[in-house]
Amino acid sequence: MSGFPAEQQRRLLDLQVLDSRADLLTAQRREHPTVARLVELATQADELSTRMTAAESAVDDAAAGLRIAEREAETVTGRQKRDQQRLDAGSVSSPRELESLQHEIATLAAKLDEIETTELEAMEQLDTAQAEVARLQEQASTVETSRQETQNEQVAAWAAIDQELAAIASDRADIVAELDADLVSRYERSRAQHGGVGVGALRHGRCEGCRLSLTPADLARANAAPADALVRCEECGRLLVRIDD
Repeated sequence: MSGFPAEQQRRLLDLQVLDSRADLLTAQRREHPTVARLVELATQADELSTRMTAAESAVDDAAAGLRIAEREAETVTGRQKRDQQRLDAGSVSSPRELESLQHEIATLAAKLDEIETTELEAMEQLDTAQAEVARLQEQASTVETSRQETQNEQVAAWAAIDQELAAIASDRADIVAELDADLVSRYERSRAQHGGVGVGALRHGRCEGCRLSLTPADLARANAAPADALVRCEECGRLLVRIDD
């Protein structure tokens, strides 16, 4: 392969430097610590949301239980009051009826004790559930603050990376404009085939693309090729740009 001036071939090395830097920046953007941190925070937020739903349901259940107990207590207290008024008024003269009324008053008192115990338990459950909701709300607020801070950090980091990528793209376009289109095409194919590194300098008998030294025979063939010939490394297959040692 021939027809590519040595100066143009050497410019491929400059193109490779830019492309390698762009690849590194793209990887840094994709793998920036904030990416994993935001995923972690989103997971925490989802878990807290699930727990919050359960805690709020517990608050509703405890509040409903308390309301039921309070209504029952009102009903029993009303009956106690009416029975006591009848007893105090002396309107019950029959011994059997009096005994029945006294028994009902005693039964209502015992029932009221049970209801008051239930009320206390419901109040304790409500306090516990409300405290859990408050604790989860505080945790959710902390997670949201961390998310916002991390998001801001990511935006700033990505902006800096994108700014440098834009500068690289501009410099790259300038170099590509100088080069033969076929030469650029060959470089792009080589880059695609070799993990992003399509060209290496041949310096001191070594390909700087794969970091391997050429055999004496391969080195002799490369050096004997015309200056405008586009040669490849026999070890890795990348394009080689011969540099005077």
